[in-house]
Amino acid sequence: MVRRFDPLRQKGLGPPLIPDEEDRIAALHRYRILDTPEEEAFDKLAMLARDLLRTPVALVSFIDETRQWFKARVGLQVQQTPRDWAFCAHTIAANPQQVFVVPDARTDPRFAANPLVTGGPQIRFYAAAPMRTPDGFALGTVCAISNEPRPNGVTEDEARWLSTLADLARDELELRLQAQRARAAAEAEARLRRAQEAAGVVAFELSAPWSDRQESLHQALRRLIGLSETVPLALRGVAATAHPEERTRLEATAQRLADEGGALAEEFRVTLREEGSVLWVQVQGQVLLGSPEDPTGWRVSGLLQDVTERHRAEERQVLLVREVNHRAKNALAVVLAALRLTPAEDPRTYAAAVEGRVAALARAHTLLAQRHWIGADLADLVRGELRPFLAPAKVSAGPRARIEGAKVILAARATQPLSMVLHELATNATKHGALSRPTGRVAITWDISSEAGLLRIRWTETGGSAVAGPPQHAGFGTRVLRGTIIDQLGGQYDPRWPASGFTCDLVLPAMRVLAEDAQ
Repeated sequence: MVRRFDPLRQKGLGPPLIPDEEDRIAALHRYRILDTPEEEAFDKLAMLARDLLRTPVALVSFIDETRQWFKARVGLQVQQTPRDWAFCAHTIAANPQQVFVVPDARTDPRFAANPLVTGGPQIRFYAAAPMRTPDGFALGTVCAISNEPRPNGVTEDEARWLSTLADLARDELELRLQAQRARAAAEAEARLRRAQEAAGVVAFELSAPWSDRQESLHQALRRLIGLSETVPLALRGVAATAHPEERTRLEATAQRLADEGGALAEEFRVTLREEGSVLWVQVQGQVLLGSPEDPTGWRVSGLLQDVTERHRAEERQVLLVREVNHRAKNALAVVLAALRLTPAEDPRTYAAAVEGRVAALARAHTLLAQRHWIGADLADLVRGELRPFLAPAKVSAGPRARIEGAKVILAARATQPLSMVLHELATNATKHGALSRPTGRVAITWDISSEAGLLRIRWTETGGSAVAGPPQHAGFGTRVLRGTIIDQLGGQYDPRWPASGFTCDLVLPAMRVLAEDAQ
């Protein structure tokens, strides 16, 4: 700490050291009084000190680490002085039961060279009483100052008056601190309330005398759970009432608790008055009935919380489980059909065919699981079936399969059927079509016609064996294609066998195959 040069301190006559100074300074800062605007209560105390002791100057001052700062001042223009000049530093170090008096500063070796004596305001007479906190720290003084000496000092009455004014200043300081704490508590409570409202949580505590327990408790419980139309409960700052279908049960709960007390634990629906929407609320608490001898009477306390999101999540989970069960049954049905209809003359060929079809279903299942069974990306479905042909076999060669189309999200109900269709087309191309020869290529393109409400998928093979025309007999793969596209998805299957290679168009109704948010 850097201090001003002070000839008094050089002579050993400067302000005395104050015991427990660090604790005293900490106490002073707790009151947050320094550098605050003028306040009427302190100004009046300074004026009373001036009038009672008949001096031209009176102050309410505080001593911090480096200065004497005046909260209230009468007859003095400056707001503060260096601490080394402060008469009040002697006061707060003196006997707490005594008023500190300097009859004539010119003849007192502690103050004769003080700039406040040798210069303005030319202090001669000084009398002060310390302001001490309830825990004993002297933070400052109420003082009276004159430029005329008073050899006789102060009378007993004047000393008592000055001490009383210091006590009043101390009390005002305590009231000010309590008001600050009350404001801080109110602000904290307001922040907590806003946070609770934002989170949909309301803490409550209700009470009333025992004398009107039965009726008052019943009505309080009815208001708390939204049964009262005149005083609806507030949730997220919005008025709400219990849903009509919940009222009978909640009325019985309110009556039972009013009669017997006990735990309050209910989940119920409420209707928002302004919007009309329905939310779920959970209330948990305790009802204490008290007794005629208990002056506090009955009490109800607990928490009320908006649990709508949890209920919606649970509903979504139930729907998801149902959807997964449904899709799993469908997948098993397709597997059973594949087992029954796949030709079984060659066991190895049979096993490979069944394995490929089950793998296609598994890939579709994985894509659906990644999107929580809402749907699957058509491009991902195509890539899964043609992945070996999407990268070039040699550095000099390009990929043997090309896919192109807008982003399309398939509905969950259409994903597995289309995976089987794509698998059969890819299997036929690998066995008999373009992908059976090194020079063969496959292109899969698609687009959506919003006006017609159709998804069009085109499968085109080139560079394979010469095509003689449609096959003489429709195998399992062909039956799968027709049955899935036409019968299951309500679309059109248009295969063609030009000389360049097999081509087919799949035309599917968007409302049957696209996810709802993709239509």
